[in-house]
Amino acid sequence: MTDTPPETEKIQLEIMLSKSESERFRIGDELNAFGRRVLESSIRQEYPGISEIDLKTEVLKICYSSFYSPDELERIIQSMRDYWRKHLSSLQAVL
Repeated sequence: MTDTPPETEKIQLEIMLSKSESERFRIGDELNAFGRRVLESSIRQEYPGISEIDLKTEVLKICYSSFYSPDELERIIQSMRDYWRKHLSSLQAVL
């Protein structure tokens, strides 16, 4: 769904195509980061006090559930949790 008139979309496309590849990549990266922050904020509102790892796994589920099967997602999530446990243990040992 879009609320942008076709003539405005045409101008936006012309402006984007006038940018260099690196500028277009940077813009895309910034838009992706912004979208992730909005999603994380929405999840935090729904689940106040959510842990960082649970937040990351929720983002993963929302963003990639159409790319991975439930079993694959579960394996990825378990790997993330294992990594975080190890990482946090190492960090706590240093502190």
